[in-house]
Amino acid sequence: MSWRQRLSLGWFRPRTLAGQTILVVAASLFMVQLIGFLIYYATQRNQWITVAAAPGVIRILEALDSSERTEPWQRIRAARGLLLSAQPPPRRGEDAPEVAQRASELFRSAGLAPLEVRAAIDEPRRRNRLAEILPGDRRGGRARLQVQLSVQLQPNRWVTVFTRAAPIDQPILQRIVVQTLFVYGIVLIPLVWFTRRLAAPLRALTSATARVGTPEGAPPVPEIGPDDVRGLAASFNAMQDRIRSMLEEKDHMLGAIGHDLRTPLTALRVRVETAAEGPDRDRMVATIEEMQKMLDDILSLARVGRDREPPQRVDLAALADAALDDFEDTGAPVTRGEMLRAVATVHPRAIRRALTNLIENAVKYGGRAHVSVHVERGRAVLAVTDEGPGIPEERIQEMLQPFTRMEESRSRDTGGTGLGLAIVRAVASAEGGRLNLTNRPEGGLRAELILPLTR
Repeated sequence: MSWRQRLSLGWFRPRTLAGQTILVVAASLFMVQLIGFLIYYATQRNQWITVAAAPGVIRILEALDSSERTEPWQRIRAARGLLLSAQPPPRRGEDAPEVAQRASELFRSAGLAPLEVRAAIDEPRRRNRLAEILPGDRRGGRARLQVQLSVQLQPNRWVTVFTRAAPIDQPILQRIVVQTLFVYGIVLIPLVWFTRRLAAPLRALTSATARVGTPEGAPPVPEIGPDDVRGLAASFNAMQDRIRSMLEEKDHMLGAIGHDLRTPLTALRVRVETAAEGPDRDRMVATIEEMQKMLDDILSLARVGRDREPPQRVDLAALADAALDDFEDTGAPVTRGEMLRAVATVHPRAIRRALTNLIENAVKYGGRAHVSVHVERGRAVLAVTDEGPGIPEERIQEMLQPFTRMEESRSRDTGGTGLGLAIVRAVASAEGGRLNLTNRPEGGLRAELILPLTR
């Protein structure tokens, strides 16, 4: 991937608060330094143009005598360094129109209106140093520039003078670099320290938030940093205490409900078993079994994410194979597809329960379950497909809600409590994944349990 593609994808953009703050401040400092440099360079160049033009103008003005003759050409005295000619001499160097313009302005301010002014600048590095650089004509180890100023005072009457000027770029670049490094050091070093100090409690808060509601819980967030950050940490700690208390109360309540309901259901089952065989007895047994399954489903949904079982590294393909073995033992119509190795850190019992629900739904409503495991974009995908009628697109999200069924009559003949997909979605969310339901073009439903892989 090229650097342009990486830049377009935002690879160089910081994702943290500290990084983005430092980037914004550094970019702002760079823009301020750039604007300051441009203003400073423009001012220095303007001054340099005047310095380059002024010596030639002064030499020519000094060569004018104070007689009353009106023509400037007639007032020029012979002087060393002045070249008088009918035509402008050959240009030595590159044209310098800005210097010529400034020289013209200086002449006019002195009361002299030349017909034309030409200027050229010759850089020593473009000439033969041994032949043309004069001894001692260096300043700071750098050769000075030669300025050629030609002034037309009358038609076919030119005066040319040669002067020297220091290069404009001698100290500017070094000064700007040193100044920029100094400003960056003064501003960014304290900023880096401050943003890291500010981000530390936020990182702790992020880590603790991800563990809220889990069996192991999250340690209290350190209440450090500025007042508003400390207030946020204190509020989070108080909220976490309230959530922990409510979850513990819910667990106790569910345990009591499960015990209190299972006991009379078991007693009813024992009494029904002693009744005479017949249709009535079979219906009572089916009703008790349905109530027992509904109770198990409700308790399972309520306890998702509160599993006391520690997460483990599990090969999801092996887990899917084990679940399919159980269905094959009962003669259920299930088939295996591609089973690629996919290791994830999950709660195995919860994932197996979710996969079992998907397979049961596929067999019950789709006639057959086809199970496969593959890896896509760094995530494991447990796919269960069937050959049934599928789910209308507008009802897919509705079917993920608890106690929602495709068949609204609630008849025991259709089976189900409407909690199977809700449990699968809750398990996927608790494991950091998601559940996708899509209708297949060839018919049937495809359910995908997508989980992050272990790195």
